Amino acid sequence: MVLGCLAAAPLAGALFWRLERRAAAPALPPRLFAGFRFPACLAVGVLLNLGFYGLLFLTTVYFQWHRGFDPLGTGLALLPMGAMAALGSPLSGRLAARVGTRAPVVAGLLIGAAGLLGWCAAGPHTPYGLLLPALLAAGFGTSLAMPSATVAAMEAAPEEVRGAASGAFNAPRQLGSAIGVALFGTLLAASGGFYAGMRLSVAVGAGCFLAGTVLAAVGPAGDRARAGRG
Repeated sequence: MVLGCLAAAPLAGALFWRLERRAAAPALPPRLFAGFRFPACLAVGVLLNLGFYGLLFLTTVYFQWHRGFDPLGTGLALLPMGAMAALGSPLSGRLAARVGTRAPVVAGLLIGAAGLLGWCAAGPHTPYGLLLPALLAAGFGTSLAMPSATVAAMEAAPEEVRGAASGAFNAPRQLGSAIGVALFGTLLAASGGFYAGMRLSVAVGAGCFLAGTVLAAVGPAGDRARAGRG
């Protein structure tokens, strides 16, 4: 059944696109995809969620199955990564208002990529203190990049269809989260050992962040007028 759904998905997508092009008031206006900026913003959102939520799954497995932490201990171990949202998200908004959306997106993706790669050092007895910088970098980088990437997507859409653009941006992000968990889980199972699979997974996640950096640098997170400057 799963394979049947996968086979039907491209046909269903093509049919949906055909109907949307003919609809008088389409749910997903085709003009959103007429240029480069909005599709590139979608790709950045997918890549961000893929890498971050793949890492969240990976680290949960690592702490519980390979370090013997209970669920509460695992949650506390991962708390610094989530807590970075309280710092990165507001900072992202202030930076976007001052210098445009490109800089926080690019900086956040680069910091997040470094955080992912930091997990290459993880082993069965690695002290938590050595893993903490990687957790902080991944959490801070993601929370710095995502708000500005969202703003960039809205700015890339025509004003009259920004409601549809918001949904179009968030739905692929959730798809990226699901793909990240499935992909990292597959790599763990197929790599002949947990730590080999972990290193391959975080390398793939970092590659996704770096690909997003390239997309953001060449234009989708374009610098707009500095709304916060008086």
